Amino acid sequence: MNIAITGGAGFVGSKLSESLARDGHAVLILDLHPPKQSVQGASFVKVDLMKEEVPERVLECDAIVHLAGVNIFGRWTKDYKELIVESRVKTAEALYEKCKEGDTRPSIFISASAIGYYGAQGETELTESLPPGGDFLATVCIAWERAREQFNDLGMRTVSVRTGIVLGPGGGMLKKLVPVFKWFLGGKLGNGEQWFSWIHIDDLIEVYKKALIDDSLEGPINAVSPEPVRNKVFTKALGKALKRPTLFFVPGFALKLVMGELGSVILGSQKVTPKKLKEAQFAYKYPSIDKALSTL
Repeated sequence: MNIAITGGAGFVGSKLSESLARDGHAVLILDLHPPKQSVQGASFVKVDLMKEEVPERVLECDAIVHLAGVNIFGRWTKDYKELIVESRVKTAEALYEKCKEGDTRPSIFISASAIGYYGAQGETELTESLPPGGDFLATVCIAWERAREQFNDLGMRTVSVRTGIVLGPGGGMLKKLVPVFKWFLGGKLGNGEQWFSWIHIDDLIEVYKKALIDDSLEGPINAVSPEPVRNKVFTKALGKALKRPTLFFVPGFALKLVMGELGSVILGSQKVTPKKLKEAQFAYKYPSIDKALSTL
């Protein structure tokens, strides 16, 4: 296949680009920054999809994977919250307008989304059929997925990959947590009872690859491990993998004081289950947190 990937030089995008290219696909990386290392079988176009026109080459592709968007883990000022939404939605709308005007267009549009769609729901098991939450991240995901849905009007199969916390080397949450644990300062967040829904980066890449080829996958899919854990269990597992104690903890009020609205989101409990992936018989390489962290 010929596959265009927006945000293809990012943490997830770079891994996906490399994996698809190794499989023999032709990959077109669209990003503001070039990949950290060149990928055989992949080409790069520097473009700001919020300001510049979508390259014509996109219309020659079989599929678009839309990963563009600024990092959610920043200080949520009013301006930054607007950028979080616009960097995801406006870029999708630009892609839609380009596909709409083309005589030929891709047949598949796959967009990133997040389990933030559900908001914090305590002990409730969250499947794809449940309604959204009402906090800021939920509103982001609603707008993100509405931008994806409009591609259905063009006869394209569309998927929103509602992703949990991604665990992988050199990026994501581990990039921030590992130094803290190595300094012997690791510990649970708040009371540690909140559910933590996660996925190993290698499994996430396979989810995207399955979504590209499996016509039964449409609409939202939960990209999480089948074994969510409580924060205190994750903390112990990470300490064990790094051979460090986990004696410390961050009080909830302190997290909220330092991180503001984002702190409340981090303390929220989300017990997400990958119902659609189970039905599609998706095979996880790293279903358990101990196995995932030991390999990372």
